Amino acid sequence: MKDTEICTLASGSKGNCTYLRYGDTSILIDQGLSLRELKVRANYCGIDLSRIDALFVTHEHSDHIKGVGAFARAYGVPVHIPSACLSYICKEDGDERYYIPNEQDASVVVKDLKVTPFRVPHDAHYTVGYRISDGKNDVAIATDLGYVGDGTLAKLSGCKAVVLESNHDSLMLAKGRYPQRLKARIAGKNGHLSNDAAGEVAAALAQTGTQKLLLAHLSEENNTPEVAFESGRAALGRHGIKEGDDVLLYIAGQYKPSGRIKL
Repeated sequence: MKDTEICTLASGSKGNCTYLRYGDTSILIDQGLSLRELKVRANYCGIDLSRIDALFVTHEHSDHIKGVGAFARAYGVPVHIPSACLSYICKEDGDERYYIPNEQDASVVVKDLKVTPFRVPHDAHYTVGYRISDGKNDVAIATDLGYVGDGTLAKLSGCKAVVLESNHDSLMLAKGRYPQRLKARIAGKNGHLSNDAAGEVAAALAQTGTQKLLLAHLSEENNTPEVAFESGRAALGRHGIKEGDDVLLYIAGQYKPSGRIKL
């Protein structure tokens, strides 16, 4: 079986980037860091950026794409993006040489990997999650979405590992200093997933065989790593699933990589 590992290099409103390796095939999901910072974090984790085979973009918000162009130019890596986002990404970067628009959420083959996008509800022009498979081990990433419906849950189910948004604690958001309009946007169906919602999804996924869950895109204002972890652990427990034995929970941080988690 090929060595498989995942590492969140950054996760949150100040930049997002996830590394995934299956054997000799490596990809990035999003690149919202400066090229300099990406190099620092990759070096810290022992990741060779020159061996990245492809970069996949989830949507056009700047915390997911602001470093895409610089990375593509530096390493000559193809960038796969939802076709509906092309014009928005080009406004940010202005260079289409490395961009490959993906039509109608079709799967993309990268060497021995199949990468399948699936649309999720979020207030960007077009947002996708990704399911990555080598035919044996599946990993899914869904980091910006307002809710998880049956269709999205089906795309995430059965994966060995899932990177799932756990953006905010609902009470912290309600009592926090954000204006009401922003609170409504975050909590809405096209906003961001709450800890409570993420916990219920985590429990459902654990019942389909998911062994490792990385809780991602935590709000610095309306969440903490401790609150998100405890919410996820409690939700698993309510369904008879023991964190640490049946499934492992990790927190994807904004400023520090998760480390290379082997699957």
